Amino acid sequence: MIRLNEEQLRNRVELIKGYMELDGSSYNLSTGEIRIQSLIGGAEYRKASFNKQGYAFYNLRERGKSNTVYLHHIVMILADADEYIKQMSEGMTINHISGVKTDNRLSNLEYLTSKDNFIHAYVMGLTEKPVEAKVNEYQAYEMLERFYQRGESLEELSEAFNIPVSTVKRIVIGKAHNPMFAMFKALNRSDMPEIKRGASKLTASSVRNILHDAFIEKMPQRAIAKKYNVSRSAIGMIVTGQRWADVYKEFTATREEVTA
Repeated sequence: MIRLNEEQLRNRVELIKGYMELDGSSYNLSTGEIRIQSLIGGAEYRKASFNKQGYAFYNLRERGKSNTVYLHHIVMILADADEYIKQMSEGMTINHISGVKTDNRLSNLEYLTSKDNFIHAYVMGLTEKPVEAKVNEYQAYEMLERFYQRGESLEELSEAFNIPVSTVKRIVIGKAHNPMFAMFKALNRSDMPEIKRGASKLTASSVRNILHDAFIEKMPQRAIAKKYNVSRSAIGMIVTGQRWADVYKEFTATREEVTA
């Protein structure tokens, strides 16, 4: 992806504002729906195109030149143009929190570093798994030893090997590097207690507090992750009900009763 400098970002913002000021253009940030008036006869609105990765975009012309602008960028520009310029000029990316690339609601978009965006895509299963591929068999065996025999936590191993907690977990439960896991298990059966799938250092009480911080206090997910010392991607999956689904359902049901 080509990075734009601050001047180019400002030009993009002005381009979007110009198109959205047309009488037939409209938008709804809560639904992520954008309508851009067509300047060509016979068509009322411009149709979005989609790239190979599934992202919607528009080709907008200015002074005879075609400019490709992705729909999620348009939403963030319309929400706060100055913040968009600031974040993008600092090298940030725009992430779809749910992992659904066609869900361009403002509430489903956030600014992330390129690294955090990659990790989020990996955890959500939206990309290949090169992180695991970078862990060789010797390192995988060492992780198994340190986890089962020395009692080191997933978080400690994540920091030691500089890989996401989710990758460490896949290795210690045999989802990744399975041949090495099978060999270690055969040689160390007495050191292989059952691992509770989905286990983490979070409790139901702390998850309720996370949901409260996210939905009631409106704290950014990055700040919540720092507060509870967990990954931002873990917070993203909690606040969308993909983890701790029972606590999430309980929390949302209680909120609906209060607001009813």
